[in-house]
Amino acid sequence: MGRLLVRGLFAVFGALLSAGCVSAPRMCVSEPDCGSQASCVAGRCLRHGAVAAVTTAKRWLFAPVDVGVVARGGESGPHATPVTATLGQGDGATALFRFAIALPRDVTVIEAYVLLREDADVDADPWPLALHAARITTPWRGDVVTWNESPRIVEVGAPVTRVHPWPGRAVRIDVRDIVARWRRRPEEDYGIAVLCEGETVGTSVTGIALAMGPVPAGSRGFAPLDGPVLEVYVK
Repeated sequence: MGRLLVRGLFAVFGALLSAGCVSAPRMCVSEPDCGSQASCVAGRCLRHGAVAAVTTAKRWLFAPVDVGVVARGGESGPHATPVTATLGQGDGATALFRFAIALPRDVTVIEAYVLLREDADVDADPWPLALHAARITTPWRGDVVTWNESPRIVEVGAPVTRVHPWPGRAVRIDVRDIVARWRRRPEEDYGIAVLCEGETVGTSVTGIALAMGPVPAGSRGFAPLDGPVLEVYVK
């Protein structure tokens, strides 16, 4: 009886360890990622013939009301709005975005993404990088935020986007679970962080440069696609 109890405890403990080591889901970026039986639609593999949920949902676009970048060894004190955020160079660089939106209680968030664009003027190593989003849970301001005084960032197991750097290419980061939480607990919303997992094939010297502007003053509605954008699909 004692051995069975111990064996059962080990089984439960092993299951918990396995759950904690589960890899985050990955978003597709092109057709080969999905094999021959599916297509890549809005970052997800969709079986041929199936209808994507986003095709029947309302699409809202929002520009950020504040952006910032923190990196180990970065500048301190007041500074200008960053033009680019270079992630994946090994300095822990993280892009910060804050959006001013209020989700009605009667809507359901079907999908949500942060859409970014690689800086077309910056050449990058062709090594793939893994980007993902996390929650920001404490206040911050883009013009004064620093590595030593960064806001608190909480991982949520968000899907990973594997990117092969290419100047001007669009990058889609899944933030559905983060945005859906805003409706339930808006008081805990201080924005979205985008960071690199450090997962590279080879070594990237340049990292990936993501455009951080423009940021229209007081923007709360439709936003242009030449800068960071929050794309939300609702029903």
